[in-house]
Amino acid sequence: MMDEKGFSFTPLTFLIIIPIIIVAVAFSGIVNEINLISQIGIGGDVTYSAASNIFTSIEKGAKDGGRRAAYNATRTVIDNEALRKSNPFYASGTSKTAIKTVVADAINENTVKTCLEIQSQTGRQIYVNNILIDSYSDKPFNSSQINITQYDPYSFNVIIPGGIPISAVQKDQNATFKTPLLNVTVSIENLEDPYVWVKTKDRRSSVIYKYPYYTTQFKEYHFADTILSDNIANLNFCLNGTNNPSGITPRPYYFPDPNGLTFFDRLEGKSVSTDTPEGRMGTFILGQPLEDPGYLNPDGSPKNISSVDHEYFTMVPGSVIKVNGNDIQDPWHAVFGGKITPFYVSDTYLGIFGLKRNYP
Repeated sequence: MMDEKGFSFTPLTFLIIIPIIIVAVAFSGIVNEINLISQIGIGGDVTYSAASNIFTSIEKGAKDGGRRAAYNATRTVIDNEALRKSNPFYASGTSKTAIKTVVADAINENTVKTCLEIQSQTGRQIYVNNILIDSYSDKPFNSSQINITQYDPYSFNVIIPGGIPISAVQKDQNATFKTPLLNVTVSIENLEDPYVWVKTKDRRSSVIYKYPYYTTQFKEYHFADTILSDNIANLNFCLNGTNNPSGITPRPYYFPDPNGLTFFDRLEGKSVSTDTPEGRMGTFILGQPLEDPGYLNPDGSPKNISSVDHEYFTMVPGSVIKVNGNDIQDPWHAVFGGKITPFYVSDTYLGIFGLKRNYP
């Protein structure tokens, strides 16, 4: 057989040429498949990155929104009291609801902003919780999807159950991820305690600072580790509290208290907590700030009332602790003058704190 240029091809030549043609066709298909796989891989990377960024924005919104909501709630209680308005949370159990609303708003704001940025950069449509995000008015989350609990006296947790779908869609590609359980810790340290401010006549400013010597593992306060000639070292340290930017002292530290009040109890003005003991805290009330008849003896002297905050406001009797035969005094008079006030504590808290009535 001859070609158009006059070359002759034997049957063996055809056997050599045919595999070359087959290989060329096959290689062309492989190149096309590689290009397709690359496109899918790149798309998957973009989608995974988008989902990761959205999840991070949800987490940040929960943390930022939680802290902002906690601060706003304390200011609402204090400012309403100053203006002689009612406490919107009083004994109503709505403080967590108010905080969840602010947290949901913060999560929505962060999430929508992130989604719109991803859409602009990648051309993908983003769905969160089955809602297409295409304007700042979209709200993929609502407060009913948020839970709040308190495992620790100095923080609370914002919990969003897992399984919320996040989808990135472009042409024929549709990738969907589901969020894992989100559990964000929100600190309440350095916030003012509205419970003490509202309850005291002279509006004591009490800020939540953590007493550092309490050991969580053994639930020990270590108040009496060192006995000095006129006081008990760590107890005295806890009573004096910390210096702070406003220069108001003393502000006693806060400590874990199984019979105390959580942050939410304090917002709601409760006397008894129904939350888990792990989230409850307490502090000391110094200087006898209440001088109405219920807190005074017939001769006008203050009654011996326990200095533990919730016991003081419910007038639980307390007794002094003596060192070398002398009553331990609270430090309030040393800063603000006035009569010396003994430090009183109930028998219940004497046992909880690991203290004795008398130290030689």
